[in-house]
This record gives sequence, structure tokens and C-alpha cells, in this order.
Amino acid sequence: MKHSSLRAVPIHLGGWRAQMPFTSWSWNILGLSFAFSGLVTLFVEEHSQKYDIGDISSFPYMHWALRGSILLFEISAPISMLVSAVVKYALWPKALKGNGTAGLKRKAVLLQHNANVIMSLVEVGLLGGLPIRFTDMALAPMFGITYVFFAWGMRFQWVPSREPQFLYFFMDTTLGKTSTIALVVLVVILTVFYGIFVVMADVILYLGGGLLVHSAIVVLISTLTCRFRD
Repeated sequence: MKHSSLRAVPIHLGGWRAQMPFTSWSWNILGLSFAFSGLVTLFVEEHSQKYDIGDISSFPYMHWALRGSILLFEISAPISMLVSAVVKYALWPKALKGNGTAGLKRKAVLLQHNANVIMSLVEVGLLGGLPIRFTDMALAPMFGITYVFFAWGMRFQWVPSREPQFLYFFMDTTLGKTSTIALVVLVVILTVFYGIFVVMADVILYLGGGLLVHSAIVVLISTLTCRFRD
């Protein structure tokens, strides 16, 4: 394995920089998804007493609003699972071997690394049941690839000395083929997570449904992807 030739330099992520990690991107798009879906639901509820559903769907831009609501969730749900899984199975073990996990155990960080996937699973398994379709599978990987290009473009901006730095070790281009393999693996894992959300409703239906089954599926997947302590 080729080791990075970059010198490790502390990176401060205060202020606007707190929005730069992929975790923040994931958290923000999930929040945008929920907010957008909520506004669409409120609009439909407000007008349902005056119009039937067919008339509401013919409102200007309503078709695009409904489609946008689904597309945002199709991006944010598997991305949220990827963030939690990467923290649990990659970043946390690496931190245990390095400078410790104190940063990962801060309340705000734990919330972003775990509540995101829990909320996505609750939405699919217990609440609104927003659909995730195989036909839109490319959306989540495209979002992830966008962040990779962003991270590479920002590599000279993190420290005053302009030394190249990466927020995630697996994006370090000096690792040679190791970083390439890591990124390919991440895309494959993200695709698998997308598939999990696609079939989740079918699995629940196959098991007979009911509150107990729905809750068990949500808890099981959350347990496999979340981490709160060493």
C-alpha cells in the first residue's frame, strides 16, 4: 500500500467551513428533502378541501414539486446511510488507532452521523413511506461524485500555507490506486444502500407488515449502520 506523502496539518472547520464535510452536505440535503416534502404536503392539505386531488395535481408546477420531493429523498436517504456506515466502519476505527474518537463523540457530530440515517429509515418504514425507485439509482452516486470533485478542488484551501489537505483520508490522491479503489468501493456501497431502501417496503410487506415488523426493520438497519461509542 502506498502511503500518503502529505504532511498532516490540523484543519479548523469553524464558521462556514462547518458546511464543507460530506456529513454536512448529507445533513443539509436531507433537511431540504424533509422541508420540501412537508411544504408540498401542507399545500395539498390546504387545498384538498376546495379541490379534488386531480385538480390539485394540475396546479402550475405541482407536477415538478411532487417529482422534486421524491428525487431529493432518493438522493438523501442512501447518502445518509453511507455517511453513517463510513463513520462506523472506516473513520471510527481509524480514529481509535490515531488521535482518539473524542471529536466523533461530540453530541452534534453523533447527531449528524446517526440521526440522519435513522430519520431516513423512519420516513420509509414508519411515516410517509416516500418511494425510492430503481429507475433513479444514478442520482445518489452523482451527488457523491460531485462532492469528490469539490473535495479535490478545495485541497489547497484548508490551511494558510496552501499545503494540499483532504478531509477524508480515502480521497487523498497521493495514495495512488488505493484512493481510486476506495472511491469505487464507496460508489458500489452507495448503490447497495440505494437498493436497500428500494426493497425495504417490499420486505416489510413480505413479512406481513404491522407496527412491530416496521419498527424491527428500522431498528435492525439502524443498528448495522450507527455507532455511538468505542
